[in-house]
Order: sequence, then structure tokens, then C-alpha cells
Amino acid sequence: MSAQLALLPTALAQARYERLPAAQRIVSLSPAFAAADALRDPTLRCVHALWEDPAAGSAWLHSVHLRPLGAVASGVEGQGALSPYGYGGPLTEGEGPWDAAWSAWQGWCRSQGVLAEFCRFHPQAQGHPAFGGTVQENRATVSIDLTLDDPEAGFNSLTRRKVARARKAGVASRWSQDPADWARYAGFYREAMQAIAATDFYFFPDAYFEALRQVPGARLLVCELGGRWLSGGVYLLGPQVMEYHLGASSAQGKKLGTACLLQAEAATTGRAAGARDLYLGGGTDASPDNPLLFYKLGFSRRTLPFRVGEAIHDDNRYWAQAARRGHAPGHPPPRLLLD
Repeated sequence: MSAQLALLPTALAQARYERLPAAQRIVSLSPAFAAADALRDPTLRCVHALWEDPAAGSAWLHSVHLRPLGAVASGVEGQGALSPYGYGGPLTEGEGPWDAAWSAWQGWCRSQGVLAEFCRFHPQAQGHPAFGGTVQENRATVSIDLTLDDPEAGFNSLTRRKVARARKAGVASRWSQDPADWARYAGFYREAMQAIAATDFYFFPDAYFEALRQVPGARLLVCELGGRWLSGGVYLLGPQVMEYHLGASSAQGKKLGTACLLQAEAATTGRAAGARDLYLGGGTDASPDNPLLFYKLGFSRRTLPFRVGEAIHDDNRYWAQAARRGHAPGHPPPRLLLD
């Protein structure tokens, strides 16, 4: 049987994902997560592409969102492909040849009017060698080493003091898969986003949180005092990597340091489950002084490079559309997908 590319429904793509090597099974890269993530924006359509070469024992699995190229009502025609919120990139099994997988993917994209693609590669999956576009480093991200006997030993003094403060105050933590808790967390998260004047992008609908709850490996951790929620986080637990996906704290929680207790409790749980890393991500931009990066470095000085990739699947049609927005190959748009 010759190598070929197929588009799979989520259930079949997830079943193939479950047969990948353990190091590749990072929950935020799973087809189930990608499908859930599409519910945060009605303009997104999730697709899962599988290329397999039975003779070589190789597989290439790529989940992306498709959306109209450019802003709504921009007059630009065609579609763009992009990673789910967080990370993306091909998952692989075997040794390739990945150029054949990429060629098959580009052929499908051209046939469907998908003109360009933007990809955010997960720092712990190393999917960029199987991506045929251009790749560049973007920023540093942070990961806690859970193979240490005491993962909290890598916390800095400020973080340790905040964890101790929360514990001394009697803050309790618990994991929950209760739909009622997840529904409550949706509101708690949006309140936290409102408090920091986040953009509309971060105000995810209830349907997103309910779908996220059902993703294999998704877990909700809550820190509370007297029944009052102070901090909460969504974590994604895979065979080797546990990932911090969403986090939120109340004003009281910030004073008590419960956002730090949250990560300490997650590290303990992840280590007990056999995970090797608790991946925290990076800052909101590439600045080494970013406040979110500063918070995460308080748990570990172990950093991993985050890379982004870009590809144009149909040069003629892409640049014809870019020209309608005033761009040309010698003066490319600042954002590949013209948004």
C-alpha cells in the first residue's frame, strides 16, 4: 500500500493519536483538544490530516483550524490554516520522509483554497522538522522537571514564600471533573480576564469549557478557602508531559499567593502520575521582562525555545489576495494570515 494523505473525523484521528509514541502524546496537540478548541470561535473549522507510509512505518498527524483569510468583510478570498490556541505542529511516528507528507498536505490545501498557514510549535514535541515552511525561534518558555525528588526545590525564594503563605492560611486544593465545577470555572475565568482588562479573545464561551472538560487528560484544579474560590487552573495530563493551559485568580487569591500553590499542587500530582515535566509556557510576548514569564520562572529556571512556522501553500493565489491589502512579496504583510 502506497503512502497517502487522508482527512479523518475527530474520533478516528484521536484513536490514531493514541497509538503514537508516548513522547508525542501531548494533550494540547491531540485531535480531541483541537476539536474542543474550535468551539471558542464560530469562524474556525477543525481538520485532522493523517499521512501514513506503511512501508516505512511512518505517520504524520496534523490538526489545524481553518478560517477565512484576512478580517471579516475584507474582500480577501481563500482560507488560512492555524494552530489551535496554545500550540500545534505535526505529530510523527517513524523517520519520514516528511517532505512527502508535507507535499501531500500542501496539495490538499491548494485543492481546498487554503492559501497559507501559521503554526506555533510545542516546545516539548519538536514538531518543526516535519513542517515544510519557514521556522524561527520566538521566545523562551518554562518547564518544571518532575523527575526531581522534590519539584518544589527548584522554586525561587519568593515563590516558596507565597506557597507557604497560602498553606498557612488554610487554603485547600482539589481536583474536579464535576460539570458544575467546570461551569463555575468558566465564569471565574472570565471574571479574572475582566479584572485585568483582557481582550475579547480571552472571553471563551461556556461551550468551550464544557468541551474542554471532556478532552482526555483535561483536569481542573481549584484552590479555595471556606468554599470561596481563590485560584483555578486547567491542566492537560499526558503520559510524559503535564501542561498548564488556563489559569485564573481572584484579588484575594493573588494576595494569599494561591496562584503559586496551584502550580505546587499540580507538580505533585503530575509527578505521582508519572509525568516527567510540568510545562508552564512563556510570557505574553517575547520580552525577557514579561511579567507572566517572571511568574513562571519562579518555579523553574529550565527554559525551552518556542518556535513559530509560516508556509504559503499557493503562491499565486496568496500574493494576489495579499495585493488587495497593499502587500507584495518584497513588502510582505506583518501577519501571514492577513488578519
